[in-house]
Amino acid sequence: MDRATAVRMGQQAIKAKNKRFVEAVLKIRAERERSPSPARSTRELPLLAVTCATGWECYAIVEELTRTRQFRVRALYRTAGTQAAARLEALLQKTEAEAPGLLTLQSGVDMNSEETLTKAFRDVAGVVLYLTANTSKAGKITNHGRDPVGGCAAVMRQAVASLGALRANPSVKHVITLIFPTDKVSDFVGGVPETPWWIRQKLRISDFLRAEGVNVTCIHRPAYYYAMHRVDYTAQVHIRGDSALSKTMIRENNIPGINPPEFLVNWIDVRDVGQWVGTVFEYPEVFSNENFSIASCAQTGHELVAIAEKGNRHGTRFKYKPFPLWLMKTLSVFTDEVVYPLRYAQWYNDAGNGYDFASNADLADLERIHPRWSFEGELEFWGINDLKPAKAGKPGGSVTAAG
Repeated sequence: MDRATAVRMGQQAIKAKNKRFVEAVLKIRAERERSPSPARSTRELPLLAVTCATGWECYAIVEELTRTRQFRVRALYRTAGTQAAARLEALLQKTEAEAPGLLTLQSGVDMNSEETLTKAFRDVAGVVLYLTANTSKAGKITNHGRDPVGGCAAVMRQAVASLGALRANPSVKHVITLIFPTDKVSDFVGGVPETPWWIRQKLRISDFLRAEGVNVTCIHRPAYYYAMHRVDYTAQVHIRGDSALSKTMIRENNIPGINPPEFLVNWIDVRDVGQWVGTVFEYPEVFSNENFSIASCAQTGHELVAIAEKGNRHGTRFKYKPFPLWLMKTLSVFTDEVVYPLRYAQWYNDAGNGYDFASNADLADLERIHPRWSFEGELEFWGINDLKPAKAGKPGGSVTAAG
């Protein structure tokens, strides 16, 4: 089988499954609207635990779950006193003012400790389980190369500790994992790039837990967040890392990326992830023990430029500028920070795996449940639409606010 056929078949299967999920949700929703359940007090709402809650993705999940007012949320994280923790504390203060008891915070949660996780999962009905190979302070990747510091073992230590904690808490009926897009190529096509170890490892976790009797819904979402290096929902400061790559900003004549301009990328906004986590927990009869693929959009670099120019109010021009692959390879010798995007880009750009969605039209069924966060909306939020062109002879215009 050739790569194009393998990818196309994989995408068709994903779209068919998503259509089935959406129609099942809409049917149940209509039935519930015809026979609504009595309103419940806050203390009667099911309790959900979200691990790694200071991370940009899991923070967004916490925020979106509390927004639904259908769950109590226990946000679990490792280190108190950080900027990321302060963001959670601000959310707690806001939530307490509006719905007391809906959100609680628990620091000191070591994902490698079965004992700690057992206490953290006590009385919980559902868990968002995020496992990571990062071993240093949050946000700085140190072991996403070819497993230089035991990343496989690090992930499995967390998986085994989590399994023990779940077994010790029979109240937990549903677990959600957040993983990269499924591999649609490696097992079917010869001569393709090797799947990076951390993707291969994390793709196995859901099946590992299921084999041990855990009810797991695996949400597959892209690893590319809107504008990639202007990451949504980071803590207070909005730039990730110290390299030139991480500090790239959208400005006049520059929209950064790490892919060729014609290369179709699936992007995700973490708020979309948060909304779908809530839906999965709300409709367990649809999503239990299922794999579910989502994205916010499917767009090329050229399309991102067109969107930016269409939305800009001052006629500012933009140009897509991929970060040179050769420079990423060079930097990877000196800093581990670029290894992650480098390996991920190589896996796709060198005719490796394919994305879950081949166009925005593929995402139409998902929008029947949740309107997607758009790149247009991000540009407005970042102030790009008000970016004025530079005057002749002066440096290009820029903005510093990031989403």
